[in-house]
Amino acid sequence: MTLWLTVIPKLSILVLLLEILNGLSIGPNSIIDLNISSSLVQGEHLFTLMNMSSDTINSIFSSGVTYNTSYVLKLLLLISSLFSLIIGTVVGLAQTRIKRLLAYSTISHIGFILLALAINTEQSIDSFLFYIIQYSLTNLNMFLIIIALGYIIHNTGIKAYSNGPTNNLYFFDFDIRYIKDMKGQFFANPLLSISLAICLFSFAGVPPLLGFFSKQFVLYSAVQSGYYFISIVAILASVISASYYLRIILLLFTENDNTASTDSIANTEGSLELGQNEPVLSNLHSFLISTFTLSILLFILKPTLLLNSTQLLALSLFNY
Repeated sequence: MTLWLTVIPKLSILVLLLEILNGLSIGPNSIIDLNISSSLVQGEHLFTLMNMSSDTINSIFSSGVTYNTSYVLKLLLLISSLFSLIIGTVVGLAQTRIKRLLAYSTISHIGFILLALAINTEQSIDSFLFYIIQYSLTNLNMFLIIIALGYIIHNTGIKAYSNGPTNNLYFFDFDIRYIKDMKGQFFANPLLSISLAICLFSFAGVPPLLGFFSKQFVLYSAVQSGYYFISIVAILASVISASYYLRIILLLFTENDNTASTDSIANTEGSLELGQNEPVLSNLHSFLISTFTLSILLFILKPTLLLNSTQLLALSLFNY
C-alpha cells in the first residue's frame, strides 16, 4: 500500500504537469497571454496580486503589457522544487521509521523532478522522464526488498481466534517499522542486504549506479540553462540526504548479537506453531528483486535502450 501511494499518484500528477506546461509554452497555438504590468513580470511583486482590489487588477490588465502564463507556472515549479529539496532532506535526517524516511526521501527526489520540469527544454524533459523511470524502478525494488526482509525478520505468528468453535484465523505481521530492525541483516541475509544497499547507493547518487546518471542529467540541464543557485541547493541536498541512506547501510552491515537465524522460528506461549506455514519468498518476488537490482547496478554497461527511449519521447513532445 505504501509503495502504491509513493509511486502511482506522483506519476499521474507529474504527467499532468508536463501536459499543462507543454500546452502553455510548446504548442504552436496554445500560448496564453495575460495583460499584466511590467512590475508583476518580475518575481518580487508576483504575490501582491492576491491582495489587490478589483479596480487595480482591471487597470493592470488594461496596461497593454503581454505576459506569458507559462512564466508563472515555471516560477511555481521552481519554488516547489526548492522547498522539496530542503524539506525532504532536512526533515528526513530526524526520522527513525523506515516508511517516514522513504516518504521524505521521495519529497527530496520530487525536487529534482520538478527542477527538470521547470527548465522545460528538450534536454531537461529527457532528464525528467529518465529520472521518473529510474526513481520508480529503484523505489519498487527497495520496497520489494523491505517486504522480503520483513518476511524473514518477523517470522512469528499471531494467533487470532474467531467466534466460531472450529474456525481459527491466523494473521502475520511482517512489516518493518523502524530502521533499527534491519540491524545486522547482512549476516543473516547477505543477498537481500546487498541489493538494498545498491538501491540506497543509487538513491544517494553514487556512480556508476542508475541514480547517479539521473541526477547528473538534471543538474547538467539546470546549469546549461543558467539555474546555478538551485543547482547548488540540489547538490547540497543530495550530499546531505546521502547521510540517512548511509545510516541504513551501516546498520545492515553492523553485526547484531540478537540477530535471529532465518531457519529458526520464535515460539511464545499462546502463539501459533508455524511449521510448514512459515512464509518464503515466491519465485516472482525473487526474480523481480534480482532483475531490478541488476538493472540498477549494470545500467552503465547497456545504457542505450533507456536513454534512446527517453530522448525519443522528449523529442516527440517538443515536436508535437
